[in-house]
Amino acid sequence: MRQNNKQLGGKNRVRKNEEIRISEIRLIDEEGEQLGIYETKRALYLARGKNLDLVEISPTAKPPVCKIMDFGAFLYQKKKDQKEQKKAQKTHSQKEIKFGIRISDNDFEVRIKKAIKFLEKGSSVKVVLQFKGREFTHPEIGLKRIEEMALALEEIAKQEFEPKSQGRSIVTEFRPLSKKEK
Repeated sequence: MRQNNKQLGGKNRVRKNEEIRISEIRLIDEEGEQLGIYETKRALYLARGKNLDLVEISPTAKPPVCKIMDFGAFLYQKKKDQKEQKKAQKTHSQKEIKFGIRISDNDFEVRIKKAIKFLEKGSSVKVVLQFKGREFTHPEIGLKRIEEMALALEEIAKQEFEPKSQGRSIVTEFRPLSKKEK
C-alpha cells in the first residue's frame, strides 16, 4: 500500500486511515452522501466496519473532508483521470501554407502535396491566399483556388470554416479527419 501512495508524489500525497491526524472531519460515505462532522476515530471505525478506507479528499477545507472508499480504486481512478487530462493536453501543431492567385499550376500542386503531408502527420493546415496590388479587386479568382484545394483535400481533411477575408488575404483552415469521420 505504501508504494501506491508514493506514486502520487510528495505534494499530491493522499492521506488515509491512521495518517489522518486531525481530530474532527467532515465525512462522506461510499455513496457520496454527507454524513456530517465526525471524530476521526469514529469515522475510521465506520470505514473499517465496511472493509473500506477513510481517504482525505480535501485537506484544506475546515474541517477537512474525508470519504469512505476503496483506496486502491481511488488511486486507479485518479491515475486514469490524469492520463485523460494528459491526452487532452496534446496539442496538434498548425502549419501555414501561403500563395498568391497567380501561382502556377505546378507550384499549386506542390502546395497541395505539402498540405497532404502536414495533414497526414496530424497537423491542421491554415491556407492563406495573398493578394498583391490590384488583385484584390477579383476575390472570386482566389476563392476558386481555395475551392480547388478543398476538393483535393476532401478525402483526408475537413474544412473548418468557409474562406474569409482578412486584410489583403483570404484565409481558411483544414484539419485532418478523425478515424470516425473517414
